[in-house]
Amino acid sequence: MVIVLDVAKADFRKIKRYVKRDFGDLVWDEVNAEFKESIRKVGLNADGGKNITELEGVGGENFRMRLVRQTKVVYEFDDEKVLVHMFIHSNMDFRSHLFQRLFDI
Repeated sequence: MVIVLDVAKADFRKIKRYVKRDFGDLVWDEVNAEFKESIRKVGLNADGGKNITELEGVGGENFRMRLVRQTKVVYEFDDEKVLVHMFIHSNMDFRSHLFQRLFDI
């Protein structure tokens, strides 16, 4: 089971607004389908994502990411579920974004 957390849903809505505004509905339809397929694959094989180097050594063994175009889909998993924590552009500094997210909550 894959659960997209509310905070990640907010990230996703920002991506949607940006893509639709700058590239149009047709491109959004393509991008949205790619996100859905990526999340489907995460549900089938959560361990198949890439390790997040910024979390190495701090207990991030069950965190992974998958890239959809230029966006990282960051998730945590165990034997029962997958929690999608954020959608973050690959150009953004992950560590800074993570700390900002932690202190905003």
